[in-house]
Amino acid sequence: MADVRENILARLVAVAASIPGIKSAQRDNVDITEEHLPVAMVFDGDEETNDAGDQSMRPAHRPTVVQMTPEITIIDMADLIGPALNIYRAELIKRVTTDTELNEQIVKTGRHGNGAIRYLGCDVGIAWVRERHGALHARFLFKYVLKPDEL
Repeated sequence: MADVRENILARLVAVAASIPGIKSAQRDNVDITEEHLPVAMVFDGDEETNDAGDQSMRPAHRPTVVQMTPEITIIDMADLIGPALNIYRAELIKRVTTDTELNEQIVKTGRHGNGAIRYLGCDVGIAWVRERHGALHARFLFKYVLKPDEL
């Protein structure tokens, strides 16, 4: 049926691609060149359940709450790379947290609407090769209900 994790990650690529100025958005690809810049890369991230330490005899196929923490990296080069990255950061946060499809996907997984999208923070790095490059690594949390019977 539908893997919520895959749907979220695919949608994140589309959301990242919609940021003004981004030339390309890719998933789990680290093989980029300057021609791709500015680029947004979505990395799958970790996933944890709320079942850690659960020793009950409940059925294994019972729905469980999952927290996934994908990362989105934006790389660009510019003389004033800091301000450029801050503009991308603001657009990324706004677009991910307010995206209708992402929010509907998260909320519809649980019967009580217990899903969530949260911005967790970012790291910024600046380097010089031939020109000044900068990278923004933003982390998000997606909380949803995993239903093994629907995978």
